Amino acid sequence: MKQLFAALVFVMIGPGHPARATELCPLVTDLNRVLTDSTGYAAIPCPDIGFSVLGDQPGMRSQAGAYFPDTGRIELAPDLDLETAYGQSFLLHEMVHAAQFAEGADRSAPCPSALEAEAYRVQAQFLHDAGLTRDALLTRMLGDQLGTCGADPGY
Repeated sequence: MKQLFAALVFVMIGPGHPARATELCPLVTDLNRVLTDSTGYAAIPCPDIGFSVLGDQPGMRSQAGAYFPDTGRIELAPDLDLETAYGQSFLLHEMVHAAQFAEGADRSAPCPSALEAEAYRVQAQFLHDAGLTRDALLTRMLGDQLGTCGADPGY
């Protein structure tokens, strides 16, 4: 499953020209509307956002983004194009994690994968609403697999 996850995330990263982190607060404001409409969470303040290859962290080399609860920082892949709905969906995914931790989520929860499942659900709905139905389906399936916490997802 870890290989499937890594492969799907790697395939989902497209080439692009990332925006500079200092220019992203208006986008975060727009995505906060999606976040609050899709979840029960409050909007998050504009986080520190960086662009880097996440390969220095075990298991993260092919990820498009990561949220670091200890610092509140979001890291995105340097080739993620945030001018597209596809690229924005990954920032939204990490913003869901920021909101989860702001509401008291804990990495030592009995099923931390449920946090991923929720972030993928919001991301998939965003992709679907943007007309990216294939990407939405793959994202939803990945979230379903991760969120089962060992149970069979039923398909």
